[in-house]
Amino acid sequence: MTYLVGIVGKPNVGKSTFFSAATLIPVPIADYPFTTIKPNRGIAYVRVSCVCQEFGVKDNPVNSVCVNGNRFIPVELIDCAGLVPEAWKGKGLGNQFLDEIRRADALIHVVDASGGTDEEGRLCKLGAHDPLEDV
Repeated sequence: MTYLVGIVGKPNVGKSTFFSAATLIPVPIADYPFTTIKPNRGIAYVRVSCVCQEFGVKDNPVNSVCVNGNRFIPVELIDCAGLVPEAWKGKGLGNQFLDEIRRADALIHVVDASGGTDEEGRLCKLGAHDPLEDV
């Protein structure tokens, strides 16, 4: 079983950058809201210590691969369009976004900690927006 992990956050905060870094899939990345219109999907790997090292046994995992005592577990990532206030009313790409993300087993919430984007994802002066409002 491969888990589906959704990457969420307001527009223009680095969701696609994170997706591209995690999956090594090049996707359009730009500094304006809604660069991502259609969801990007790809496989990333979560690295955990393998039990073969801890217990000194030979293992043969069926859900992952073990390399030098590290197990690499595949997860499917979905990078969706940014979420804006009142998306549930259809604002931005809201309904389309919500339909894609509802299938996810878990979510990664990307937040612009610099405060350099407003609640709609538009660029603003660094620190002008409180990132805690986005959580």
